[in-house]
Amino acid sequence: MTELSLLGQPLALFAGACFESAEDRSAWEYYVRMVSSNVPALDGPDNPYRQLSIPALSSPIILETIVCISTEHMLNFGLASIDLAAKRQQRMLRTLGQKLLSINDEAENDPGTIVAIKKPEREALLIAVVLQGIVVAQTADGILEPHVKCASWLMEALGYFDSIPQNPIARMAVQRYGMVDVMLAISRQRRPYAPQHFILSRPDEHHWDTTEPSFHNMTGCPQPLMCFLVRIAHLACDITENPHNRERILVEAFQLDTELRQWGSQYTGILPTKGERSLLDILTECFYWTAHLLLSRRVFQDQTCSPRVQYLVHVCFGLMDHLSTGCGPDSSLPQPFYLAAREAISAEDRVWVRRKHESMTAYYREQQRNAAMELIEQIWETTDALRESESGSAVEGGLSVVDGFVLALDRGANFFIF
Repeated sequence: MTELSLLGQPLALFAGACFESAEDRSAWEYYVRMVSSNVPALDGPDNPYRQLSIPALSSPIILETIVCISTEHMLNFGLASIDLAAKRQQRMLRTLGQKLLSINDEAENDPGTIVAIKKPEREALLIAVVLQGIVVAQTADGILEPHVKCASWLMEALGYFDSIPQNPIARMAVQRYGMVDVMLAISRQRRPYAPQHFILSRPDEHHWDTTEPSFHNMTGCPQPLMCFLVRIAHLACDITENPHNRERILVEAFQLDTELRQWGSQYTGILPTKGERSLLDILTECFYWTAHLLLSRRVFQDQTCSPRVQYLVHVCFGLMDHLSTGCGPDSSLPQPFYLAAREAISAEDRVWVRRKHESMTAYYREQQRNAAMELIEQIWETTDALRESESGSAVEGGLSVVDGFVLALDRGANFFIF
């Protein structure tokens, strides 16, 4: 395991000096035993989130992050107190702040410092910042946006938009950053923070999905499909911001639609019989049809009630129904689920959405799922009223009133879960 050290020094396994208290050590063990298996879409012996627990023993910032993640998880299962969770979160944020201030001071004196001899420490800091998303997901009022902005700055400083680190755990952090960045952009209906030349946004399935850590196994979404999501996010912004260029943008959109269908030609929307396919493949198809749904709603600007949108919604719901709560890959289902759920129209579909949400939340306990569901209920209530008044289809600046309302809600939201 010593090759996993991020700091270039031997690891002292279970060294008492690594932990401030026996309680911290228990939280670290809880992370190894319980939490790490739920972070990737597919757990396994090469799970980098579990492997991360070893180099954390020689990296205080990563260890504090792991202990914080674990404590928030324990709190949601009644195994820790609010005071303890708050104390550990404050300690972690204080250490992060000190590290970032130190980098800022060093950058002012020597701009090359961050990519020189202290690069391993900066890598550890990037990992800690990227993992803040797991902390935020556990809490009711956490905000991820500042952490992703900070991670983007570190990615740029480390040169990881242009080249990916060989260290498997640092590579995991870069991959998680890429997926969180695009899904957060889709949630907020804005562009990703990562530049469009980001190496992870260039389709290369053989490199990212078949080597460890596998992007597909970590996220449930093959890397080429993530690249389609990035393009959809940019096209959606293009058509909203530049309605006078609509014809040119739609040409690009139709080309993307063709490429997406060619890539996913094996996915027919036909529901699998029990045991016919792997759970990971079903999750992947959920991401695939969600990409089509986003393309339809946000780029082609089809209305929720259109036959195409409702067909895509029902395909998504049917596949998601095959991912029973706690099966493993369903831990990566929230984004496709909540994006599809907002398009539910019928009472039956909405009952199913509420039941699925309650089932997943009872098992995984991430508090931000509740915020996602509250937004969906608000969308349903308001858009129903607008449609009944026959004003929902009116167009303002290229968007219907309904879509303009949803856009404002998304851009003003703070929650996020992945």
